[in-house]
Amino acid sequence: MKGFTKWVYVLLTMVFVFWSTNALAEVGVTDDTIKIGVVSDLTGPTAIGGVGMADGIVSFFKDLNEKGGINGRKVEVIVEDCAYSPAKAVAAAKKLMAKDGVFALVSPWGTAPSTALFPIAKKQKIPIVPACSLATSMYDPLKREVFAVGTNYVDQSLFVVDYIRNELGIKKPKIGLFCQDDDWGRDHLKGLEMARKKYDLPPITMETYKYDAVDFKSQVINLRRAKPDVVLIASGIKSGAMFLKEAQKLNWKPTFIGSNTLGIIVTLQLAGEYGKGLLVVNIFAMPGEDIPGMKRLVAASKKYFGDKWMPAEAKIHPYYVYGWINAMVFAEGAKRAGKDLTREGLVAALESMKGFDPEGLMGPITYSAKSHGSPGFARMSKGNVAEKRFVPLTGWTAAQE
Repeated sequence: MKGFTKWVYVLLTMVFVFWSTNALAEVGVTDDTIKIGVVSDLTGPTAIGGVGMADGIVSFFKDLNEKGGINGRKVEVIVEDCAYSPAKAVAAAKKLMAKDGVFALVSPWGTAPSTALFPIAKKQKIPIVPACSLATSMYDPLKREVFAVGTNYVDQSLFVVDYIRNELGIKKPKIGLFCQDDDWGRDHLKGLEMARKKYDLPPITMETYKYDAVDFKSQVINLRRAKPDVVLIASGIKSGAMFLKEAQKLNWKPTFIGSNTLGIIVTLQLAGEYGKGLLVVNIFAMPGEDIPGMKRLVAASKKYFGDKWMPAEAKIHPYYVYGWINAMVFAEGAKRAGKDLTREGLVAALESMKGFDPEGLMGPITYSAKSHGSPGFARMSKGNVAEKRFVPLTGWTAAQE
C-alpha cells in the first residue's frame, strides 16, 4: 500500500509538471519552432503584389533558418490566400489560429483585409507584426497587438505636393485624387487637404472606387471634367493600370503620380502607353542599390526562388521588399523577446525598439508604448519600362506633417 501511494504521488507529480509546462507554453512556440501565419492575396485583383510579398517573407525566413533561426528556433511559415477580400482574410486567419496554431500573423495583406482582422487580434491577443498596410488606422488609435512599418499615406501625399511645387514648379496646382474607398484613400485625401490649407491651393477633386471594381470610366470622366494639373493615383496595381488605360482612351494627359503601391514594373506594362515614365512615390530601397540589405535579399531570392525572381531588377518589386522588411521586424522583435517567447513579450520587445536599421532597405524603425507606427522616408521615382526598373529622381526625404 505504501509503495502504491508512492507511485501515485510520482504519477501525479509528473502530470502536474506536464500540465504546468504546457499551460505556460505559448501558442505556436515549441523548443525548436515558431509558427507564423501569412494572409495574402494570391489569386485576387492585387495578387501580383500579394504573391511577391508572401515570397519575400518565405525567402527571409529560409535565409534566417539556415543561419540558426531566432534564439535557436526555426520559423515555420504558413501562407493562406485572402484574394484581397476582408471576409476571406478573416476566414484565413481563423484557420491559421484554430487549425495551425500560429503564434502571430505577419504582414497580412492590404488595408481592408488587415482592418477586418483587428477584432480577432484584440480578442485572441494575437500580434499582427507588422501589417502590410501604410494606412494610419493600423496604429492610430493605438491597438496593442498591431504594428506597422513604412511611410504612411498621409505623409506620401504631403511629399507629392511638395514635389509638385518644388520640382515640377507648379506653385498652385489643382490636384485630383483617384483612390480606393477605405482608410487608404481617406489618408491620402487627408494629406492633400493638409497641404492644400498650408499652401492655399484649389479644392481637391476626388474619385473613389471599391476594392473589387473593374470599370473606372466614370471616375476618369469626372476627374477630367475638373481639369486638374496633377492626379494622384492611390490604387491597387491593376486598378491603377486600368484607370490609366481609360485616361488614354480619352487622350487625357495631366501629370499622373502613383502612390508607392504602383511602384512595380507590371503596372507600367499593364498601363500601356500611359505607363511609360509614370512617376511613383518610392519608400523602400530598390534592386541594384549598393546596400547590405538588398545584397542579402537578392542573394537569398536567387537561391530559394531561382528564375522566379531573377533578374532582380525585373522581378523583385516593392511588395517583395516590403514582405522581407516586415519579416525582419518580426524576427528582431522575437529575438529581443528572448528564449521565453510569448505574445506579450513580443509586443513589449517591439515597443522598446529604437532606431532599428533594416540593413538600409528603409529608414530606421522606432516604436514605443504610445505609437506602433514608425516614421518613414520617401523619394520620387520614374518608371522605365525598357530597362524594367524605376529610376530615383530625388534623394530620400524624411516624412513630416
